[in-house]
Amino acid sequence: MNFKQTVRNLVLIVFLIFLNVMPSSAFSFRNMTLNVVQISDVHLSDREDTSYKMLSSSKELLEDAIKTVNSIAGVDFVMFTGDMVDIPTLDSYKSFFTILSDLNYPSLNTFGNHDSAVCISGSEECTKGLKIQEVLDFIKKCNRNYMFDNTYYAFTPKTDYRIVVLDTVIRDEVTSNGYLSDEQLAFLDNELNNNQDKVVVIFQHHPPLEPFKSDDHSMKNADKYLEILRKYKNPIFVLSGHYHTTKIVREKNLVFINTPSLVTYPNAYRYIKITNYRDRTEFKSIFYETNLKDVQERAKLSTIAATTFYGSHKDRDVSFIMRKPYVKPQKPPKKEKVKKEKKRKNRDAQDEINQEGENLDMQESSNVINQPIPDEFPSNDAAQDLLEDMMQNEQQI
Repeated sequence: MNFKQTVRNLVLIVFLIFLNVMPSSAFSFRNMTLNVVQISDVHLSDREDTSYKMLSSSKELLEDAIKTVNSIAGVDFVMFTGDMVDIPTLDSYKSFFTILSDLNYPSLNTFGNHDSAVCISGSEECTKGLKIQEVLDFIKKCNRNYMFDNTYYAFTPKTDYRIVVLDTVIRDEVTSNGYLSDEQLAFLDNELNNNQDKVVVIFQHHPPLEPFKSDDHSMKNADKYLEILRKYKNPIFVLSGHYHTTKIVREKNLVFINTPSLVTYPNAYRYIKITNYRDRTEFKSIFYETNLKDVQERAKLSTIAATTFYGSHKDRDVSFIMRKPYVKPQKPPKKEKVKKEKKRKNRDAQDEINQEGENLDMQESSNVINQPIPDEFPSNDAAQDLLEDMMQNEQQI
C-alpha cells in the first residue's frame, strides 16, 4: 500500500467516526420511539380496604410502582389515567404528590370520577372534597410539567407523535359514567385532522370501547367518539382505566388499551413502547405487577372474577406491527406481465394508426362523393384528347 492510499484510508476512517458521533437534528432513532408508563386508578387513601380495593396499602403500592418505574431505562413520561385519589381531599393529594416526588421521570395525568367533588346541577350542594378548579390549581403547583390551563390538552413530545389528553368526567351528577362534551369532541376531531401524519396516543379515564359491559361505567356518547376515531387511518392508540381490568383490542389502525387499577387485582400497570417507521408502526406492551405479593394475593381472593381482571396473555405482554395503509409498498411487476403490457400497448398504438387511416380514406371518399356529377360523361375520343393534353403539360413542366 503506497503513501497516498494510506492517507486516503485515514481520512475515510476519521470521516466515518465524525459522522457517527455528530448528532443529527433531522433524524434520530430516539425520536422514532415513544416510551410511556401508564398507571391507573391509584385511589390513594388512608381508609380501610373495601370489598375489592386494597386502600390501606394504596401508598405502599404507589411507592413500589415508582421504584420499579425508576429502574426502567429511557421512559419519556409517566401518565396517570385518572382516580389518583379515592376521595379528593387536600390531604390525599398532598400524600400523592409527596410519594410522586421520588419519580425520576416527568409525569402528567388525566382526571377520573374520584378526583374532584361533584356539584349537583342547579344546586350549590357538592360532595366532599376539592372542586375541579381547586384540584387543577394544586396539581399545577405540585407538578411543573402540568403547564395546561384546562383539564384536557395536547402536546407533541417527539416529531412523529401527538399526545391527546381528554377529560371524560361528569361533574354535575353523582355517577360513574363518562361523557365527552361537544367542545372536546370538536377538539379531538381537530387534533386528529391536523396530525394525520403522526402516531396519535390518547389518554383518558373512561374507555370509549368497553372491555366488558357495564351500564353504570360506560361513556354515554361513546358512539360519537368512535365515529370520529374511525374517520382516520393513521395509527391511533387509546389508553384508559376506570374498569380496573386488563384488555387490549385492535380494530385496524385503532388500538384500545385498558390498564388495571393499582389497588385491585392484579395490582399492575403498563410500560408501552411505540416505534414509528415510514411504512409501519411497532407496538409493545410490558405488564408490571406489584412486588407486594401478599397484597396482591389478598386482592385476588377478594375479587370474584379474578381471571377477567387479569386478562389473557395477549392483554398483558403483547407486541405487533401495524402497517400504514397510506404507504403500501408497490410490488415490482413480473416479467411476463411486462411483456403482455408491452404487446397490449403496441397493439393499441397500431389500432390507433389503422383507425386514423380509415378515417382519412373515408374523408377522401366523402370528397369524391360530394363532387357534382356532370350532365353527361365525355366520349372515348374526348377522354383520349384530355390524356394527351395532360402528358404535354407534364413535358413542358
